[in-house]
Amino acid sequence: MNETILERKLSEVPSVIINATAPLGNKKAWAIYIALLQRDEGLRFNQIRELFEAEPPEISRALKALSNAGLIARQARTLDNVGNIEASFYVPTTLGKSLIAALYRGLLPSREDEPEKGMHGEPSGPVRAHTQESPFSTGRITISTPGEAEVHVR
Repeated sequence: MNETILERKLSEVPSVIINATAPLGNKKAWAIYIALLQRDEGLRFNQIRELFEAEPPEISRALKALSNAGLIARQARTLDNVGNIEASFYVPTTLGKSLIAALYRGLLPSREDEPEKGMHGEPSGPVRAHTQESPFSTGRITISTPGEAEVHVR
């Protein structure tokens, strides 16, 4: 592939978009990202390591890539814990939540109710659109169908 053409095309996309999506080319980072989206309280490093039965360097690389992309952030529960790696935890950022919501909204087909049937089996009323929910068990991310304007990330 011609490197000059490649760079020219990539320069047409804001670097923040390229940087935010780059870690998602890695399945390990994707899996950790999804795990964090599913937990309101976030996860500590060791919880992530145990959840994925992974070695610390694997988790560290994925967390660093997701953090550098702005999709997750490391936080502390109290001021005493600031800087204490053992007491910190990881949570998705607003960008991280918005990105997954936008992907669901833009890439998944909307689900629609069947139209009401008239006497001869023909549709008699309008097709009603309803909210498409994410597959996350917490239900924190709700995607609206194209006829509706909002994506709710709780």
